Amino acid sequence: MSAKSNRQRQLKSGRQEPVTDAFSIDKVLLDQRLLGAALGDPATWGTWIVVLKAAFGLPLDDDERKVFVTVAGDRAPPTQRVRELWCVCGRRGGKSRVAAAIACFVACFIQHKLAPGERGMVLVLAVSVEQAKVVAGYALAFLQASPALAMEIDDTTTSEIRLKSGVVIAVHANSFRSVRGRTLLAAVFDEVSFWRSDFSATPDSEVYSAVLPSLATTHGLLVGISSPYRKVGLLHLGLLGHMCKLRSVGPDVR
Repeated sequence: MSAKSNRQRQLKSGRQEPVTDAFSIDKVLLDQRLLGAALGDPATWGTWIVVLKAAFGLPLDDDERKVFVTVAGDRAPPTQRVRELWCVCGRRGGKSRVAAAIACFVACFIQHKLAPGERGMVLVLAVSVEQAKVVAGYALAFLQASPALAMEIDDTTTSEIRLKSGVVIAVHANSFRSVRGRTLLAAVFDEVSFWRSDFSATPDSEVYSAVLPSLATTHGLLVGISSPYRKVGLLHLGLLGHMCKLRSVGPDVR
């Protein structure tokens, strides 16, 4: 069976299946026929590729391990996909594009067991409505740049990309109200250190508490990406005592 026909079979299947080696996140991001079509020069994304490989429990070669050490300290790379990935990155580090890429990967290349008619959601929450539109534009561009992935789009709105598989990529401004009643397959917090809310003094913690139960039922991935801003909130607590540019939080580290 060809890779293309195998991919079509996986997309139509209602069973939950692991990602095959051919569709691991690093290969998908570097493949010009897939998400790599909109990623740009692969050389500029080398550190992100290593971090994402580690987050999904993929083996690292010697050079990649050296990169991992520079961003995650002397801890060993995860041996299985992490529950949570927290990344601190400076300005112009590609955070929002990576958030969109992760959402597209989880939506398109991981099998999810959904009941007939059920919509699984990959939720990206941004710092504002304006930034949510930017991230949504990145996600749509990733899919439309690839003829194969463009065929998987069923419908689009200003904040959602609905796929033929039953999965929805939804991008909203941060709010715990966005989580209610959703079957969450993954949640990505973009620029989480900068979140503000008229309804809560700790919007990041409120949303975090809201998404955990839904992610637990689907074994979904939680990703937090942000520039450093203030010494409070989830990102600061996750990095307390571990100053580094990027940090992945594995199954045994909270």
